[in-house]
Amino acid sequence: MNRFDFSTAPYNALTTRQRTKLEKATDIVFFDDHATVISPQDAVETLYIIIKGIVQEVDADGEVLAIYHPSDSFDTRALFEQSYRHSFIAAEQSLLYAIPKAVIRELIEKNSEFGAYFFANIADKLKAQTGNKRENELAGLFTAKIKDAYRPYDELHSGEISLIQAGKIMQENKSKSLLIHHNGKIGLVAESLFRDVMIQSGDTLDPHAPIHQWACFELISADVDDFMFTALLKMMNHRIQRVVVTKNGDPIGMLEQIDILAFLSNHSHLIAEKLEVATSLGELTRVATQMNATIAALFSNGMQAKQLAQLMQVLNARLFEKAWRLIAPEHIIDKSCLIVMGSEGRGEQVLKTDQDNALIFDDDLTLEEVMPYTQAFSAVLDDFGYPPCQGKIMVNNPSWCKPISEFKQMVGSWCRTASGENMMNLAIFIDAKPITGKQELFYEVKDHLQFYLQNDVGMLMSFARVVNQFNEDGQGFFAQILGQEKRKMDIKKMGTFPIVHGVRSLSLQARITETNTFERINKLAEMGIIEKQLSQDVAEALAYLMHTRLKNGLFSIKHGLEVQPNQVATENLSTLERDLLKDALQVVKRFKHMVNAHFHLSN
Repeated sequence: MNRFDFSTAPYNALTTRQRTKLEKATDIVFFDDHATVISPQDAVETLYIIIKGIVQEVDADGEVLAIYHPSDSFDTRALFEQSYRHSFIAAEQSLLYAIPKAVIRELIEKNSEFGAYFFANIADKLKAQTGNKRENELAGLFTAKIKDAYRPYDELHSGEISLIQAGKIMQENKSKSLLIHHNGKIGLVAESLFRDVMIQSGDTLDPHAPIHQWACFELISADVDDFMFTALLKMMNHRIQRVVVTKNGDPIGMLEQIDILAFLSNHSHLIAEKLEVATSLGELTRVATQMNATIAALFSNGMQAKQLAQLMQVLNARLFEKAWRLIAPEHIIDKSCLIVMGSEGRGEQVLKTDQDNALIFDDDLTLEEVMPYTQAFSAVLDDFGYPPCQGKIMVNNPSWCKPISEFKQMVGSWCRTASGENMMNLAIFIDAKPITGKQELFYEVKDHLQFYLQNDVGMLMSFARVVNQFNEDGQGFFAQILGQEKRKMDIKKMGTFPIVHGVRSLSLQARITETNTFERINKLAEMGIIEKQLSQDVAEALAYLMHTRLKNGLFSIKHGLEVQPNQVATENLSTLERDLLKDALQVVKRFKHMVNAHFHLSN
């Protein structure tokens, strides 16, 4: 027989002796087009692994439940049962390894790592997949450039400014250093300068004397395109804490040791600090453009998509708040509430996607007064990298920028007329989160909405029915992609949307106030609305789908491709990733059945 492929999990966990035993016991079998590999109720004697070809799993109703590619195995669940539950049919000519069940069972008993794979849930398999990524943590030091972490300066200050003026500028900019120019030279003023001046000249100190008297003009610099490691070496060699960053020989900013530490340990600290000190839309734009690099670095170091989404919700909220406060006058801010909706409101968005936001304002303001600023805000978000929403659910659309009385009328009309569009608008708004301004306006609209929802069983059924929006033609999604040249799967339609909307529907009925889907699942489980094991499986499935979506999006960004994170090419997934995806989609199917039964929906 051909040599068995021991490079993939769980077979890479076998010892040399165990590999030899498995190879000797394994046969190679061939199945022609549409031939049945396994029939339901067949005795379970063999574990199959695909060498070449495609096999589909079909249930009693003829629905294709999964498709299996080279290196995939099936049916591992049946190894612990007496018979198979489904049919397995060769979708095209297929060559398979056939491993006797007795051999697999013996290896499971004697090799715990090998056996764990067959009993692991989605979360355990994902953890095993990403467990070693911390090893790459320090790799960032050798690959990151100074431009990834330095702090730009907008201007060089005159050396004639006084000592006290320099201190005030640093206080206002929340910076630890300042660049000045004097007699054609560039000088540095650092925090330690004030300490040294006080010690050396405390009795005769004139706080109005020009700062150039004390500034350091012997600067150590590094080019913005140098590696961060180069800057760190200069700091160590000269026993200094910062270098001046230059571009074409001109100073453009500063890089401090603390910036490097923040970059290596947690890039989010650096982003948060830059957001805090930003004083212009230009600075905010620079911070926003660095976010994808930060996400990629944290993801490569093992941070999961679920935690990354929570982190980005905090950073995005701060970014949007600062942008709105730089754009709108104070009296508009004080009389309005800026909200974000959809995945941003739920805290489940990592990479920048469509803008989903709205503005509610006091009745004594007019749309004409507000609109110039909301239009500017939407344009700035576009500059930040958040593309306009195709459905125009944005503050620059009068439909989503209203005085509170009209906003309350709008949400009431959604409940009275349960059209598909109204149900989707309701779903988007239910996930909303206030960002800045007069938050009482937002909560007044939410309370008004709850009044309409009380005991309206018909409306709740219409709302929940959207969970079936992307149901296919009854043959299942796997059956459809078999005929595609490029086997791409929309994991939002197939996975994340049914989970998010099903959980949202159950939460709306249970009057759960949380907006994050994972928090809603926990609440629903605590209330006994979702059985505990199913709630854990649904949460794990959603976490894995978010992981796959983020990985797909980062791959597109890295290779300069159009970012379509929901469109996953199944042939590019590893065997383990396909295995996890199949498990996740089976959980989604179980959960949809539960939601349909709960609300008495008929597809």
